[in-house]
Amino acid sequence: MSPDVPQGPRYPSYPGEQQPGGAGPTHGTPWSPPAQPDVRAGVQPGAPAFPGQADRSVPEEPAGWWIRVLASFVDGLIVLALSIVPIVGGFVLLFVDADYDEVTDEFTNTNPWGLVVVGLGFVLYLGFDLWNRGLRVGYRGQSLGKQLVGVHVVGRDGAPVGALEGFFRWLVAGLLQWTFIGLLVDLLWPLWDERKQTVHDKAINTYPVRR
Repeated sequence: MSPDVPQGPRYPSYPGEQQPGGAGPTHGTPWSPPAQPDVRAGVQPGAPAFPGQADRSVPEEPAGWWIRVLASFVDGLIVLALSIVPIVGGFVLLFVDADYDEVTDEFTNTNPWGLVVVGLGFVLYLGFDLWNRGLRVGYRGQSLGKQLVGVHVVGRDGAPVGALEGFFRWLVAGLLQWTFIGLLVDLLWPLWDERKQTVHDKAINTYPVRR
């Protein structure tokens, strides 16, 4: 009879450890590592893929072209209504007491304060438009016109992109719309674009969606 071989110390078992002799695991079912979330760039766990782009998430359905044109029209009416009074009033003040010289084809005795009022009107126009269609779209995702029709401008994660990105989005749109060709291209681009983005949307990587 062979002598008994002393056994070493027995440490606590971990889930799924096999017992000597082929016995089953010590805790019922074998242990397996937890499932890891999909870590592909730009994809949130459980988020649907953007149409035609498997590695992008889309928060909602892209906003249609006509509804966005309506939102831009409303935004334009709002800023025009706010700035038209000082601009028109400034021109009236500028020429109300002016004299027209037919020989030199010039106005004389104009009121310089009229130019100041006109300048303030244009500053009001640009300032309000920057806040409404730039900063507000950045930190809230909506201008006043977009809020009226239910359109949101978001980033790839479905959240507003921030005031700084909103400012650059507004700036790029303004530069493109400075010429007729740029305005036409930027306005019509969503009609054939898969993601319904304008050119200034693509420049900042923003997505107009309906909510």
